[in-house]
Amino acid sequence: MGMPLPDRIAKAPDLHIGLELYYAAFWELDTCRPIGWGMGPIPWAAVKDYAQTFDLDEEQQESLFFLVRKMDNEYLKYMSKKNG
Repeated sequence: MGMPLPDRIAKAPDLHIGLELYYAAFWELDTCRPIGWGMGPIPWAAVKDYAQTFDLDEEQQESLFFLVRKMDNEYLKYMSKKNG
């Protein structure tokens, strides 16, 4: 239509093949996050349950724990700055 792409699309990061599993898991696990006086981290048990539910192998489980924790830490930092 002759319009430039919005920045959030034009500057979106590329995911390496296979990483979409962990990205989708992060957003699904975000629904398990405790919220009270503030937003808490995604519980370890929720990540473990997710891995078992989707029958992830040992390597995928290790990656899931590592990557979800990394994404969650950054997300919590982002939300803290945004809200406060």
